[in-house]
Amino acid sequence: MEGPRIVKNSGQSPLAPCSRCQAVGCPWDRIGEHVLCPDCQEQLAGGEGAPLAIPTRQHTCCVCGHKGTVPYLTFPLHAREPAEIDLCSRHFHALVGRRLDRYAYRVLGKRLTAAGLSARQVFLLHEAFYDERGHPLQPLREA
Repeated sequence: MEGPRIVKNSGQSPLAPCSRCQAVGCPWDRIGEHVLCPDCQEQLAGGEGAPLAIPTRQHTCCVCGHKGTVPYLTFPLHAREPAEIDLCSRHFHALVGRRLDRYAYRVLGKRLTAAGLSARQVFLLHEAFYDERGHPLQPLREA
């Protein structure tokens, strides 16, 4: 399995505008080549925004080992460089929708720690959304 990794000299501008609403001001996540602010991610996860068609890469999911992952780049809180996380479509949708099961949350947390990060630094994985045991506190409603 390929774990999360810090991307040095990624060439990604941390302050690029959201590709949907053009919001600026913070380093937004990247899903494939698409820069998405939290509001647009929320719309996407809730089925309210236009869907994204992202080709998968031949990497393995850092949670389950499934081959074929969605390219996901995030800018962890207080980190100097972005982190890239290889997630299969199932775990990617669960992450964005705040529906990671406890096992997936724990595995991802351990892999983030091994990469020098903590789950609290990664958007949608902090304590506002999951308790210390990995139970989702605020999952998105079903679309």
